[in-house]
Amino acid sequence: MHFVERELDMMAIGGRLLSDAGQELDVMVIDIAVMDAAWQPDVRGQVIERVLAALAESCGLEKPSPTWWVNFRVIDEGSWGSSGGTVRPPAP
Repeated sequence: MHFVERELDMMAIGGRLLSDAGQELDVMVIDIAVMDAAWQPDVRGQVIERVLAALAESCGLEKPSPTWWVNFRVIDEGSWGSSGGTVRPPAP
């Protein structure tokens, strides 16, 4: 997991800076990055829903906040690397 805290004048919802919203908002952006596989839209949706539900539960809330956002990104094969090179799955 990677956490980055942003100042309210560096985030906007609907084109309006959070610092100008006039209230303290609970804003979270969760970025899920997965390796290329069979991530059908319904499976992606289930992952997003479960992550939001788990966050709500861990925060003691009945439901997720509408200011929590989840991005689900699929990283294509050959588009990531480690140890100085591109990582690929083993040949069959």
